Amino acid sequence: MDLKPVYQSVLTPLTFLERSAQVYRNQVAIIYGQHRFTYGEFATRVNCLASALRNAGLEKGERVAFFCFNTPPMLEAHFAIPLAGGIMVALNTRLAPQEVANILNDCSAKFIFVDTELADIIRPIQHLLETVKYIINIQDIEGYETLPGEDYEAFLRTGKPHTLPWVIADEMETISINYTSGTSGKSKGVMYSHRGAYLSSLGALIETTLTQKSVFLWTLPLFHCNGDKNE
Repeated sequence: MDLKPVYQSVLTPLTFLERSAQVYRNQVAIIYGQHRFTYGEFATRVNCLASALRNAGLEKGERVAFFCFNTPPMLEAHFAIPLAGGIMVALNTRLAPQEVANILNDCSAKFIFVDTELADIIRPIQHLLETVKYIINIQDIEGYETLPGEDYEAFLRTGKPHTLPWVIADEMETISINYTSGTSGKSKGVMYSHRGAYLSSLGALIETTLTQKSVFLWTLPLFHCNGDKNE
């Protein structure tokens, strides 16, 4: 028997995109160079990525690492990974190869998505990665050599849209792991909950007075936020 009061809602940033896809479906959500994505298209891609991760074997609570710049796939990951039940780990793009290996092994990442522009950082440490089973290449700029693994858009096509519910069982579940700068030693992982990310996002909206008509130019590297104020 479910004893949860009828007035209680589980807080998760996933509901932000769920509502936006319903209410503002045909309005522009993302502008990236010549590319435009509506909220409906954005939500569809998020669902496809979440479904593809599930199909590839992602289990609840497993970690998915993203090593890329501020691109649409990075934004999609912040919703798709928790939607699939995983935990997002966004990596600092300025880290040295050994530092990246330390973090990937520490968080036991099963998947890593890599911008091909950063592939040369991952290439020499592949043999050191203890838990990574899948490498997905994100080719934002052509001309860079890829790593052994699937292309991001091809991986997306293995998923299906509108197959996963935008709900979670426990708002205190971990949505992401942020790694510290490691100034006093190795980087340490800091866990963020769905509830914490949700409330932090609302606080940011109130403080900045953003409305549904606001257009926001994102300049901070997304790995600095990783599920905190990124929604």
